[in-house]
Amino acid sequence: FGTTVNMAARICAKAGGGEILAPIVVRELVAGKEFLFSDRGETELRGFEDPVRVFEVSWQD
Repeated sequence: FGTTVNMAARICAKAGGGEILAPIVVRELVAGKEFLFSDRGETELRGFEDPVRVFEVSWQD
């Protein structure tokens, strides 16, 4: 499936019920939109050598 899909699956697995987590690249891609990002720090992901910084995503109605 590829590195991006594997990383997305690993990040999703770290999220709790009703929680959305995303890597920094998603935060950068949607800059200026109505999303809020709370830094959750770096996390280890299986199959990835370096830790990945993740953010909890929420939005404004």
